[in-house]
Amino acid sequence: MELRFLYTLFFSLTGYFMCGLSFGQYYMVVETEESITSGMLRHHIYIQCEHSSDRISAIYGTDLTPMWIDAPEGVFNSPFNGGWSAAGMNPLLYESMPTLQDDSYATISLTAPANKSAEGSQNPMMVEDRSHPWSDFFKENGATRLEINTLIGGSWFAVKSASNGMPDKKNRVLISQITTSGSIRGEVNAQIFPRGNGMDSIKVKFNFDGVGKTQGQEI
Repeated sequence: MELRFLYTLFFSLTGYFMCGLSFGQYYMVVETEESITSGMLRHHIYIQCEHSSDRISAIYGTDLTPMWIDAPEGVFNSPFNGGWSAAGMNPLLYESMPTLQDDSYATISLTAPANKSAEGSQNPMMVEDRSHPWSDFFKENGATRLEINTLIGGSWFAVKSASNGMPDKKNRVLISQITTSGSIRGEVNAQIFPRGNGMDSIKVKFNFDGVGKTQGQEI
């Protein structure tokens, strides 16, 4: 019953349809910038879209399509953001708590709470297997691995009424900030609505290893 409820909720909120009709060119881009915390770098993970009207609906994993991210040196998670998303990234606190800017978080476009971001934006929602919670990767300081590979699976996603999920001026959608003293690598799955059309939903897998740009493969 719990499994059926979780997937019904996820499908209805994202407008998910199992009917990918076409596949364009989608890439994962990983870039870094200096962090405030000494000896670390902020890694920004983007999905590069083909069209400015494409929408990134969800980042997800299941037992059939596992997702994982490794950060062997451990990630930085600020005690001032107790959550898993950018909803706890309050810019008003940056002056008094500057290392909050280095917090690791999952997102769909947002770098701050929705009410401080673009009009119509909504904080992403999440689903996780309670016996294998993926969100700990973005809450526990020093966490080294995110893994979503169970029957129930897990996801962070933007509801279909939210303005976030659309690409920025570079045709990119930020899906995570990960701050660590080492490198990161992983395998990430995304649900994409080409040109914003949920009826043409596609699923794409991205493999990455450190900084760079890698092309996704349709699942």
